[in-house]
Formats: sequence, C-alpha cells, structure tokens
Amino acid sequence: MHAPHFPENVWRVIAIVLTVLFLAVWLPMMPTPGSKCQVAAIPLVGVFFLMTMGKLRGHDLEQLLSVHSAGLLAFIIGVIGRRADMRIAVKQGEDPMGTQSGKAESANKRLTMQMWIGISVAFALWAWLNWG
Repeated sequence: MHAPHFPENVWRVIAIVLTVLFLAVWLPMMPTPGSKCQVAAIPLVGVFFLMTMGKLRGHDLEQLLSVHSAGLLAFIIGVIGRRADMRIAVKQGEDPMGTQSGKAESANKRLTMQMWIGISVAFALWAWLNWG
C-alpha cells in the first residue's frame, strides 16, 4: 500500500490542527499556571527549532512540517486519557517530597508505557508517509 503524498499546504493545516489538539489535550492536565505556560510554549518552540535547524540543513518546509506534526501527534497519543497520572507526575516534578511514592511510581509507569506507544505510532506513521 502506497502512502499518500501531501503538499505543503496540507501539512500546514495538519500542523495547525495538531497544535490546537495538543493544547486542548495538554493544557487541562496541567495543575499549575506555570506548567500551563510551559506547555503552551512547546509548539512554538518546536516550530522555531525545526524551522531554524531545517533551513540550516537544507530541508524543505514540507518535511519540517511533517516532523513537527509527528512530534505533536506522539505527545497527544502519549497522554490522552491519562489526566490523573499526568497531574501526579507533574506535581511530583514540582514537589518531589509532596507526593506519595507508590502512587507516583505506578502513574509514572503507565505514562511511560503510553508515551512510548505514542512515540512509536507517530514515528511509524511519519516514516510510512515519508518513505512508504
């Protein structure tokens, strides 16, 4: 089965939709205003970094947008449905002594497992779309 080829304009729309979805999934999970600000900056920093490094290395915008979209997709799949676990993990990161270790440990295992699955799925989809 051959992968579809998306032009640059379609990748722009996909990147915008995934950015909005990323913010819609991640922002409600963050327990503090500081963590919400950090999460809100992730797509902007990602675009700036990829565009800068991509242009320095001579990659076209279509490929850079596909990488950005795959990264956002990985982080969306990696945490969707894990709001309670994410809040525990973020709280543990902000106050390591304030969270019970047993509760945080199981939350971290579940989050790590789902995040690896999200990264694997997003990379496989990106690889299929680029080389399929």
